Amino acid sequence: MRRRRRDETVLITDAAPSLDDEQRHRKRVYAVLMVVHLVGFATAGLLAHFWMVALGIVVVTGALPWIAVVLANDRASRRGKPRAKRGGGPEIEDRHHDQIDI
Repeated sequence: MRRRRRDETVLITDAAPSLDDEQRHRKRVYAVLMVVHLVGFATAGLLAHFWMVALGIVVVTGALPWIAVVLANDRASRRGKPRAKRGGGPEIEDRHHDQIDI
């Protein structure tokens, strides 16, 4: 059996990242997408004499501001995780009940 080194950390929970870490990540994603958007429009402006290429770049990067806002407002901790059951009420049991036909 292998022994653990003392400096290794052990994950004991499935806790969500802190709100500060999550917000920092969302700001970083937003900034990267907006930089790509601005570089795309600058490139399209430089390639204006090749209007088909410039139009293609504008079409591809045109939706990036909207996508950046949607991703920046999305909380990662809410995606894909079921909500915890609150309260200690009794659970519904699956019982077979005979039905009487009249």
